[in-house]
Amino acid sequence: MSIERYLLTNLIADLALLGAAAKALGVFRWRRVTLAGLLCAVYAPVAAAWPGPWAGVPMQILLLSAASLLIAHGCGPRLWLKTAALTVGGAMLAGGASRLPVFRVAGSLGAAYALLGATLLVLMLSARNPLRGDWQVCLSLENNGASARFTALIDTGNRLREPISGLPVLIAEARLLEGVLPDAGWRELRFGAVGGGGSMACFKPAGLWIERGRRRRRAPEVWIALSPGPLPGSARALAPSEFASFL
Repeated sequence: MSIERYLLTNLIADLALLGAAAKALGVFRWRRVTLAGLLCAVYAPVAAAWPGPWAGVPMQILLLSAASLLIAHGCGPRLWLKTAALTVGGAMLAGGASRLPVFRVAGSLGAAYALLGATLLVLMLSARNPLRGDWQVCLSLENNGASARFTALIDTGNRLREPISGLPVLIAEARLLEGVLPDAGWRELRFGAVGGGGSMACFKPAGLWIERGRRRRRAPEVWIALSPGPLPGSARALAPSEFASFL
């Protein structure tokens, strides 16, 4: 096999594995997944072209895997275990475990590793809590010397960005934030949808925190866009997928 074909094959496999795990966790980003996939794909032909102790040490492969996961998912500590389990399961399902010297076995056990990997993936995905229970965050917003507490549903399909800063956008019903709206600093955010498009007024809050019980943690930087009418479904606010790392 030529080096170009070998590189392309590894790149496709790495992108599929990292992308699938990112999709399952709701943190998929094309740039992150592509960069992590390139890192892993380049390592494979380099290790094959210049074999040596450095290329076969399991710790080297584990460190490479950890680096690629952090790049691809950019996840916080709460997602590290899920990320590792999903990726290990996918690697075993794809036969990646056979690359580690500690797992180098005859072909008769290849099916067993694939079955174990598939089982791990199924268990991880089925163990996720329902969307309404697990994908809601309690937020505390401070602005103009006042505060408002509300619950937002993390919407992985919310890809809105404030055009000047490039920051993600949290959408909330206007009535939900009465009393904390600024007098100035508004920007217009245009959006498109299947049923048409429109615009929403948005502002950057002075402070936004995520509350979990007694713990209070600063939320990622966002702009708040006001929906003039009620949002579809039961949610009154939709947070961007960046909030998934705080689950």
